[in-house]
Amino acid sequence: MTPDASHCRKPTALITAERYKPHPESVYKSGFKAIVSQLTRYSGSPLAGIKSANYLENMLAKREAIGAGADEAIRINDRGFIAEAIMSNIFFIAGDILMTPSPESGILPGITREAVIELAGRLGIVTIERHFTMAELIGADEAFLTNSLIEVMPLTSIDGKPVGSGKPGSITERLRSEYKGLVKDETGNS
Repeated sequence: MTPDASHCRKPTALITAERYKPHPESVYKSGFKAIVSQLTRYSGSPLAGIKSANYLENMLAKREAIGAGADEAIRINDRGFIAEAIMSNIFFIAGDILMTPSPESGILPGITREAVIELAGRLGIVTIERHFTMAELIGADEAFLTNSLIEVMPLTSIDGKPVGSGKPGSITERLRSEYKGLVKDETGNS
């Protein structure tokens, strides 16, 4: 039986810090490889849209990815739709339309995700947010992942199958360039 949380008078927090080493440009040229995680993401969970220190499921999914020689793992929700990757939001392009799972899919809507959606709008790229299947993602022309550290990372294969041509696509590259420009403008850094 767990103790009543109201009796915990002295919360403990552990914070570690280390210098971030960005991925070399060669990784952006080849893109990330992903697997589909066996761990279900529960879209109705009250924790789904909250950034917290509870990343156990994502750490387990990361283990799956590493064991399969992949960089990322894609989480499917309890309704069978794509939710997100373990450390990033997912986007894909079908034709000239940008697609991304909606918040109702059980995602943590990241700030980079929102910035990319805004940039796409400025560039005249239509964005659709809804529930998507793995078949739609696998059949996409191109795909990418976003978060504040990797920014816009091409996603070139899933479970060993190429996404589109298996190379970063032109819309991905355009959005990556625009995002880098936005970061530079807002921070004064490149």
